[in-house]
Amino acid sequence: MDTEYQYTWVDSDVSLAAMVEALQNEPLLAVDTEFMRTDTYYPIVGLIQVAGPDSIYLVDPLAISTLEPLRCLFYGEQLDAIVLHSCSEDLEVFKTLWQAVPTKIFDTQIAAAHLNLERQPSLQKLLSILLNVDLPKDETRSNWLQRPLTDNQKQYAALDVAYLLVAYQKLTEKLELLGRVSWVAEDCQTLTDKYSASIDFDNLYQSVGSAWKLSSQQLAVLKAVVAWRDRTAIEKNRPKGHVLKDATLFEIAEQMPKSQYAVAQCEAVSHGQAKRFGDVLANLVSDACSQDKASYPKQLDKPFNRAHKALAKQMKDVAEKAAEAVDMPTERLASRKLLERYAKAKLSGTEIPKELTGWRYDVLVKDLNAVFLAYQLENG
Repeated sequence: MDTEYQYTWVDSDVSLAAMVEALQNEPLLAVDTEFMRTDTYYPIVGLIQVAGPDSIYLVDPLAISTLEPLRCLFYGEQLDAIVLHSCSEDLEVFKTLWQAVPTKIFDTQIAAAHLNLERQPSLQKLLSILLNVDLPKDETRSNWLQRPLTDNQKQYAALDVAYLLVAYQKLTEKLELLGRVSWVAEDCQTLTDKYSASIDFDNLYQSVGSAWKLSSQQLAVLKAVVAWRDRTAIEKNRPKGHVLKDATLFEIAEQMPKSQYAVAQCEAVSHGQAKRFGDVLANLVSDACSQDKASYPKQLDKPFNRAHKALAKQMKDVAEKAAEAVDMPTERLASRKLLERYAKAKLSGTEIPKELTGWRYDVLVKDLNAVFLAYQLENG
């Protein structure tokens, strides 16, 4: 086994303290997590991998009484960045463990997209492109909560961080040549801001598919039942869909059943769900319907592409042209949802999305503004 694949197994408070002491002055750390989330709302972390420039540690969170020393390391002032790959789920793990996410991260997948290596390359693909390294994939769906972990699992986990710091250096060199280090930093900050934010229960209903079809009163019902469903999922630590699926909540909002019997008549509601939640749902519907009409949510706009087909097409063309000019995947420059948020902000006279006020402003927004102005003049 190559030296760089060697790792230290950390499964006690004493060994964790020794690891933190060894790494506490390192400006860069490579980090990955392994977790399970098949029947829980929150991820259950099974392993945390940490690498410095010449050491790899596998931390067993199931055997350690407190991970506070690790939090201090990850959130410490000494760090320039924690290097991760496709880190959204890792940030969820950190938020679950410590109710906060590290603010200084470098996501190698985001960096790769800025260099047009691929839009969303896997770690295996990225290391193959950058370093001509082939990582195994055989433990991707492992049970990381089993104990003891197999040697293969441990080796696989160690390899997930073994090359991240080298990849960081390679990516940073390429980004510096293009003047895009700050671009990646901005996008990584956007990601940490997203996972740092609290859940806005009052507006969760807006993400339910086809909610735009509902009346204001029906939206009041949807708002109530979605907020209840998500709070219940959190309280019971169950996936949201295991409580009630979005499609079920939509039908309840559409039908507005005000009794347990009426709830049970909804096609999407199972017998067991009606028995467990029928009274609660009926009460939520009744309460929502009895509100002052002035408090009902405003009806949602039709899907943007339906209501403004010509503008959507023009913005898409502008984004594709701008992405080509900077040699970047269009989705990294501006996803369809980001373009929609921009257009809705302009149509309503509100501030454009924060993501478009940084490096994307000069690259994209000036041209979008010109398209939008022409659209307004043409359509009054």
